[in-house]
Amino acid sequence: MKGKPIVILQPLQFDDTKMLAYLKDSIEKFYPVEIIIADVINFPANSYYKPRNRYRADSTIKWLRQIKPDSARTIVGITNEDVSVNKGAHKDYGVMGLGYKPGKSCVVSTYRLGKTATSQKHFQQRLFKVVVHEMGHNFGLHHCPTETCIMVDAEGQMKLDREKNLCGNCRRKLQIN
Repeated sequence: MKGKPIVILQPLQFDDTKMLAYLKDSIEKFYPVEIIIADVINFPANSYYKPRNRYRADSTIKWLRQIKPDSARTIVGITNEDVSVNKGAHKDYGVMGLGYKPGKSCVVSTYRLGKTATSQKHFQQRLFKVVVHEMGHNFGLHHCPTETCIMVDAEGQMKLDREKNLCGNCRRKLQIN
């Protein structure tokens, strides 16, 4: 009998063990996966963008895909550091996270999530929503027009407080295995 797909939570210069335990528990309740928390490692040197003192999300995802064990479905980088990507005319656009569809790796940053959070629990919920959103891309989901769906496009705004769950349409499209 085949077990649940394995997802690696890969802390990148991130040592909040309580937050990682919260994410493990919450993700396993949300998606039918087994979460393994890896040891903390540093970002690869080539992902650092010195002019803005942040890390390139696209370079980080490519590197995470290379270090992902074959036994894992997806690897999720978690960091407090600022991450960015090229977006339209913006050559260094700061993001909360990035994941490709379909994909084997994604990265999520807490950097922008806490600035307007009203409590630690609110912050945790926001982080969880970004993680499952980026994992959703890895599992084949596009952005969704339903405002309360986890897969709604943030469009550069903090929409996390409206998101509740995956809508029925997105749940049917999941490709976790």
